[in-house]
Amino acid sequence: MSSLANQTVLVTGATGFLGGAVALRLANDGVKVKALARRPEKGQFLQHSNIEIVQGDITDAGQMRKAVENCSVVFHVAAALGGSLVKQRKANVDGTRRVMLAAASANVERVVHVSSIAVYGYSARGDVSEDKPQKPGSVPYNLSKSEAENVVREVGAEYNLPYSIIRPGMIYGPRSNGWTTSMFKLGRRKPTPWLGDGRGAAHPIYVDDVVDLTILLATHPAAVNEAFNCSPDPAPSWREFIGSYSRLAGHQSWLGIPPLLVYPFAPLIDLIMTLRGEPQDLWTLIGFLQSQKTYKVTKAKTLLGWEPQVDLATGIERSAQWLREIGLLA
Repeated sequence: MSSLANQTVLVTGATGFLGGAVALRLANDGVKVKALARRPEKGQFLQHSNIEIVQGDITDAGQMRKAVENCSVVFHVAAALGGSLVKQRKANVDGTRRVMLAAASANVERVVHVSSIAVYGYSARGDVSEDKPQKPGSVPYNLSKSEAENVVREVGAEYNLPYSIIRPGMIYGPRSNGWTTSMFKLGRRKPTPWLGDGRGAAHPIYVDDVVDLTILLATHPAAVNEAFNCSPDPAPSWREFIGSYSRLAGHQSWLGIPPLLVYPFAPLIDLIMTLRGEPQDLWTLIGFLQSQKTYKVTKAKTLLGWEPQVDLATGIERSAQWLREIGLLA
């Protein structure tokens, strides 16, 4: 049983991949969950006696104050993953401020804020610990998530509101559209195309490991006002990660596209994306995908006794069951 059993908590972004997994785990552990959803109809999978779906938007201060009432902990998982900087700032920065202020007014015991390794930016290399300076660059997601962390720290300090920050890597597993469904569709292509030989570091972390750390941060005394990486340590290569999906599809054929062929087009593509309001810093991203780096979890291991439990082979095997259920894998 969770130490939060019989308490009431709020989970924002509960109809999403990670938020849903957190909500269900808490509910199964005897926690009463308010599952915040902009569109409650997306929460059909959240049917559970301990889950109450609450309609609301994190950018609406009044709705957030009402949603947080009588909650001991807030798990802030909701985020915009794409769109212009204006759009992502509204959700990721302004929305986070509304969540934090509502939590402060309700005197909640702690806010667990879900951030991302993206806050370190595409220039990260080598061993990346939590105290490494954040250089998110101009990419809207990276920048807005870094700014959101600043909001958490500022509001936390101003209102004496305890918080913890988790920075997950590439979360995969059942119900993951990005790092399971899309990666499997890429991996089943024969040969599987990728930029370079695939020896650059990837950062896939199985959803159950992320849920474990997220919930641990809600109660562990050493987690107060601290940030923690949540990523595979050591990191596997892109070829190991995507190749695992290729093997599910019955092949190991790889088509490495030389980065030198792509570099000349990066400025033009970036210009187009910038005009759309979504700069992606492709020149730096190409190098990032080829580079070696590990987002270290030494801090979580030392202070909290946490480290990932699901290795890549096991995580892919569990994902395969779900891919069969949705008809993508025979």
